[in-house]
Amino acid sequence: MTERLSDPRLGFVTITDVKLTHDKQVARVLFTVLGTPSQRRLSERALADARHHVLEAVGRTLRLRTLPELRFVYDESVERNTRMQELLDQIASERGDVPVADGDAAAQGEGEGGAEAEAEDADEAQSDAEPEQPEGR
Repeated sequence: MTERLSDPRLGFVTITDVKLTHDKQVARVLFTVLGTPSQRRLSERALADARHHVLEAVGRTLRLRTLPELRFVYDESVERNTRMQELLDQIASERGDVPVADGDAAAQGEGEGGAEAEAEDADEAQSDAEPEQPEGR
């Protein structure tokens, strides 16, 4: 959608979620912007100004009898997640732990079988530990 909006104030905007109220009257459109806080504010204004254009495009696509009011809300969860990861990395470096890169199965101790094999082993151990129940109960 944003590739069709020609507002130069729009930065690198990503729509992360849309939450529709139970009565379907309001849609909260969560977004993030790559850039500085001033770029974020410019993008917020551009999205607010483009609200009617976006609503028309949504209306043509969804063909609903009534369209919800669009409210663009900055999604802070990405920043919170990034900050949390930075704090965890800082703690790990202070403790002398070596951070494990995402997807590095060998460093995580997941040999050839990986997490699936570990899950199967855990299921087998669980079933071995459970006493058998007599049939009919």
